[in-house]
Amino acid sequence: MRPAPLAPRGERMNQDVDQELLAAETGPVVARLTAGLGKVATRLVGDMVRGMLACDSVRLTRIAPALGESITVHATHKRLSRNLAKRQTGQTVAANLLAYGAELITPDALLVVDTFDLAKPYSTYMEYLSTLSEGSVPPAIDSGSEASPIAQRGYRVCEIFGWEAQGEPMPALAAPTDALGAPGESPQPDGGASRLVVAPLAQSLWSNLAPDYRGEAGEVRALIDRVADACAGRGVFALDAADAEVLADLIARPPARFLVRLPQELALLHSGRQATAAEIARSCRTPYGITVYKRQGDFDEGMFIHFGFAAVRHPEHPETPLWLIVVKGLTGGDDRWDPLLVLTNEPMRRSRKVLWRPVWSFLHYWDAVMTNQQIRRRFEFHDVRVMGYDSLRNMGTLLQAAAFIAAQRPGAPLAQSMSLRPRDGVPVEFRGARG
Repeated sequence: MRPAPLAPRGERMNQDVDQELLAAETGPVVARLTAGLGKVATRLVGDMVRGMLACDSVRLTRIAPALGESITVHATHKRLSRNLAKRQTGQTVAANLLAYGAELITPDALLVVDTFDLAKPYSTYMEYLSTLSEGSVPPAIDSGSEASPIAQRGYRVCEIFGWEAQGEPMPALAAPTDALGAPGESPQPDGGASRLVVAPLAQSLWSNLAPDYRGEAGEVRALIDRVADACAGRGVFALDAADAEVLADLIARPPARFLVRLPQELALLHSGRQATAAEIARSCRTPYGITVYKRQGDFDEGMFIHFGFAAVRHPEHPETPLWLIVVKGLTGGDDRWDPLLVLTNEPMRRSRKVLWRPVWSFLHYWDAVMTNQQIRRRFEFHDVRVMGYDSLRNMGTLLQAAAFIAAQRPGAPLAQSMSLRPRDGVPVEFRGARG
């Protein structure tokens, strides 16, 4: 039985969800996530996860009635709010979630690092509410949209999740159920069943006003180290336009393999001299080519891309060998993003097979980020309303737990914009062919 259509904002409530069936479906995962917690905290985690999945929200005022308890909604809301403030609960769930999710990570899966703002422009009383830096966030490659302004008040969040283009759902979650509508498997562009897997692993939420704040680079690096330890060398960390301090730290102390999209103005050492990444790219041979297809509304846009690499070093760490992967033709000559420049510590050589693997992996990076954004939008993370800093952090962790279950279920909305062949029955247009 599928849930009722979404109600208008402020009235969303899925009354058709069978809580007993949902508890049975989520029970094995919740049991793993709550290992080491007491009875009260275990109940909180189970209730919050089921409530979020039932009402698609992190608002306690929506989660409480979605649970359908025999007591008053106000009493349920009060219980959830009181127990949500316990720091140990979030720390234990976070550790268990990371250990559980790491089991999904294969040697070549992407470990996507997504840093973003949790904007709370109209909040006044939330603890440690800070002023965010001004600027803009870069749009996805060739999305056609302009950069959107960053809000001025809120928190910073870093999430790391696994993205596997040829994975399989976890066995306990592979079979569809009727608890949330039993959707079928998502079609791929070639008409086959989707085998994409996204696995939320870890999250860090911080404010520069909090007493335990260690700087943005310190927060991001600490999260990367946690995930690297849990995955034991499996997976490739993928970042977009990393902060200069974060990038320098990655090179100085590489957690494992990494792929980082670079700004064109970044200075690197190449052939015994210093030059910008853009200057190195202009002189870089790109002998390998292939046609890829990007979903653009009602048609698939064919793009002939060509790629190559150059051996480089970072000026602050010249002892560490690095490779700059150069991909041309992807963004249609847009000077901001073309060519695509990706720095890696994985040794490259003149081999199409060796070079194509990181190129194709990073082309999926934006699909992974879009999927993560879709998950946050589904649960309306931007609309979280709690007063305490620990409660806010715990809510973020519990959201990842709910997202972990939702993302593994067949039919989860996973972004798939890039493909090696067009979708069946869909018009194909090649870049430059439109009038």
